[in-house]
Amino acid sequence: MSDLDLLLTGGLALDPDTGARSPVTVGVEGGRIAHLGPDSPGRPAREEIALDGALVLPGLVDLHTHVYRAGSRLGITADRVAARSGVTTWVDAGTAGAGTVEGLVRDVVERSAVRILAFLNLSYIGLAPADMPTREIGELWDPRLADLAAVLRAGRELPGTIRGIKLRASANACGDSAPVVLPLAREAADGLGVPLMVHVGLAPPTLTEVLPYLRTGDILTHCFHPHPGGGVLTAAGTLRPQVREAAERGVRFDVGHGGASLSYGVARAALDAGLLPDTISSDIHAHSIGGPVPDLLRVLETFLALGMSLPEVVARATRAPADVLGEPGLGRLAVGGPADIAVLRPADEPVALRDMTGAALTGRTRLRHVLTVAGGRVLRPAAGAPDEGRPSSWLHRFENSDERTELETPS
Repeated sequence: MSDLDLLLTGGLALDPDTGARSPVTVGVEGGRIAHLGPDSPGRPAREEIALDGALVLPGLVDLHTHVYRAGSRLGITADRVAARSGVTTWVDAGTAGAGTVEGLVRDVVERSAVRILAFLNLSYIGLAPADMPTREIGELWDPRLADLAAVLRAGRELPGTIRGIKLRASANACGDSAPVVLPLAREAADGLGVPLMVHVGLAPPTLTEVLPYLRTGDILTHCFHPHPGGGVLTAAGTLRPQVREAAERGVRFDVGHGGASLSYGVARAALDAGLLPDTISSDIHAHSIGGPVPDLLRVLETFLALGMSLPEVVARATRAPADVLGEPGLGRLAVGGPADIAVLRPADEPVALRDMTGAALTGRTRLRHVLTVAGGRVLRPAAGAPDEGRPSSWLHRFENSDERTELETPS
């Protein structure tokens, strides 16, 4: 019998339903899990790593990222961040449109050590206009860029590659074009047989204008943002009845933290009203990586600080997004399944957090990264590699504006 490629010993598996922790040894062969259990596999391995009681989790699944490094100034390098965060499946959420998606596939997806799945922007040009230094131009201010025929053609030319349609339904992205582009986004998703992910933010359109276009299995991202007109809360701070109805019919509510899309006050009120996020994602990009979102772990720490349990946040960053993607083999550890593994060590220590409104929050659990295994390969963090952050002129608008609201720090 041949040697295993990798053996992880002395770890603890976390049951996402009960929170119970149990000893686990993981053996990896040919990019898949060959052994999983408390006992030894009885086979030597070419590489053995002792985990000393760290948590062994499925590789994290980040449902909202921007990793088209060469196709937009928002893009960051997935492999680099994966090696220090445990994220092994990345969804690029609309950086590319039909006119640029082949570059994303050939230059990023096919060359990355981690798994990258593409949601196609309804706009033909995707996020190419992002970070223009002299003016702000949304990718769908001109609704003619919502070229349905081009979207369907991309689906035919890249079969199985486009896993969802992305629409940024906020004023900075589509201006006054929402009445035109919302039905086109619905038609594009239906035409390809994939979920529709809609970003909401500063109106127009309002959230109540967006929700009728979302069906079971679709995704509303930035669900806890604070911008006027597009939020889940009424002016009185209660949950909109249309939001509750959408959740009941199976619309998935995704965090999408980003640089300006999470308010602790909104999140606390929504959680108190019973609206927990279905998935926790980072919306990591070049404007957020150097600030509030260095990686998905920081977003998980945030929701721990907001009162969710460790099993709850882990489930929402593993099996829940995998199910949204129609990939039940991801986000779980199983013999025969892909050897995508995140090893973390929770530590009882303060985590200083601040949202885009200026509200402060102190977490009490830090999730320290130990190891990332992607497709059976240990990803080694690049020593001294700088972050790929860039300043954002658009985000600066919130530093001294009516949209910035100081919130009370929770006890």
